[in-house]
Amino acid sequence: MNDLKLFAPISFPFTLFFLAVLAMWFVGKNSQAKLDYHLPSLIEDSYTCTAGSNSSAEKLTVYMNTQVVARNLANLLCGDPVVQRQYHQVQAYWGTGDVSDITFIGKGIGDLVNTKDNIVQAFDAENTHGYKRLASYSQYQAYLIGRDEKPILTREYLLGRRIGLLDYPSSRSGHIIPMHLLRELGLREEHVSIVYSHNHTGLRELLASGKVDMIASYWAAEDAERFSENYIQAIGNSDIRGSSWYLKMNGRNTDLFCALQATLGNLAQQQQSTYFGELSFAEGCPQSIVKR
Repeated sequence: MNDLKLFAPISFPFTLFFLAVLAMWFVGKNSQAKLDYHLPSLIEDSYTCTAGSNSSAEKLTVYMNTQVVARNLANLLCGDPVVQRQYHQVQAYWGTGDVSDITFIGKGIGDLVNTKDNIVQAFDAENTHGYKRLASYSQYQAYLIGRDEKPILTREYLLGRRIGLLDYPSSRSGHIIPMHLLRELGLREEHVSIVYSHNHTGLRELLASGKVDMIASYWAAEDAERFSENYIQAIGNSDIRGSSWYLKMNGRNTDLFCALQATLGNLAQQQQSTYFGELSFAEGCPQSIVKR
């Protein structure tokens, strides 16, 4: 935190404006060069499995921000008959924040992507690249999760505390809402110690190791194994809409659309995570197919 402007008011329109400006930078940067659809070097973590040996397309590219879920999803997709007919490989990538999201969605690199709706809207990706919503995770509440006691939402209590936040600005529970709280309470860089993490898992590691006094995140049922539900404090006035899965449609590939919904449904049933286990589907397929 080198600039106190980090504590300036942050709003949803501001986030969209920021994403749009960054998108324009990416487009302008490459506008004079030959189009290159190779994956950028900033994404280095991936997992590949073989689907169909005689399929027509080389690979189905999957992107999300959680490694374990991405690997599990790739293995499920490689075993799906529809995916096997249409793709030779499934390659799953996992990113660490907005820059990764913007690269995959803004450039249309990902075929199957999990991201926040506002990023898709900021790039008009549904019209530009043909992304169509497959499914969405349920809403959730933002919390301050304390290590040794329940946080109090006052300036006096938070003064001097070590607080874990996410280092990408479009995360509502891990960045926008807690930063807005600090601003409302008049707390600046010299008043609190902010420790940044790339993801929610990292935030929990910071809390468990005692490197922070509290983190800003969502609360999941599995968190009760390491932390106390008595030490969580809701922040913000409403629930946060979960991320969504989008498919870049090539024509009217209904078989693939329905197969991916079914696979995502199977993945949700395997999850111990409360968040990844609750999924609602977009219209377009019979429920008997989705729940096969």
